[in-house]
Amino acid sequence: MKNINYCFGPIPSRRLGKSIGISPIPKGHCNYSCIYCQLGRTRCMTNSREEYFNCQDIVNEFKEYVDNDVNFDVATIVGEGEPLLYSKIGNLIDELKNITDKPIAVITNGALLDNSQVRKELLHADIVLPSLDATDEEMFKKINRPYGNIKFDKIVEGLKDFSNEYNGQIWLEIMLVKDVNDSKETLSKFKEMLSSIRYDRLYINSPVRPPAEESTKPLSKEEIHEAASFLGGISIDELAK
Repeated sequence: MKNINYCFGPIPSRRLGKSIGISPIPKGHCNYSCIYCQLGRTRCMTNSREEYFNCQDIVNEFKEYVDNDVNFDVATIVGEGEPLLYSKIGNLIDELKNITDKPIAVITNGALLDNSQVRKELLHADIVLPSLDATDEEMFKKINRPYGNIKFDKIVEGLKDFSNEYNGQIWLEIMLVKDVNDSKETLSKFKEMLSSIRYDRLYINSPVRPPAEESTKPLSKEEIHEAASFLGGISIDELAK
């Protein structure tokens, strides 16, 4: 193949199997700077949606991948940042579905789901994997460190609205950080919040790769399993077995 700019893999994914990754945004562009991020602190904090790369160029590169008989289970729009910042993501999803009958997944922090246009663009994806790491504004700012005008309540409302509008699979993930969002009180608040969101799977995770902040610590395997059991979710650790 020619130079690869937007696609990578297939790589093994604990949740998705063999995944071809598709990154439509420049490295480090995000509306969060999460304390647990394995990419380090966000280089370009932004909440502006742009067509960072030509959509057809991305599509053509993906088609070349598929034409080379690559074995994969799913095509995942992800990136080293937040993929919903890509303003043509709806077009990209539709074009990818014209090329392959494999599922198209989108991994997102969910910060833009309060935008009705963004929600509309995601409707044709087969799987959407949003994150929800906090139960209130203070915790949200501590763990996700969002772009200035992003508010926690709007994030939750956007996720609820999307869960009601979307007919595909929603695989929600909660990243638990030791002594930040793992208390029994917080887990109870998560459980209450989750009762008003439609989702198909809930994954409970904890940082395993070097995080953006050294003070960020993971839960033990036992603690993750206990949290997963309490919330009715799946421990990511279990998927690795």
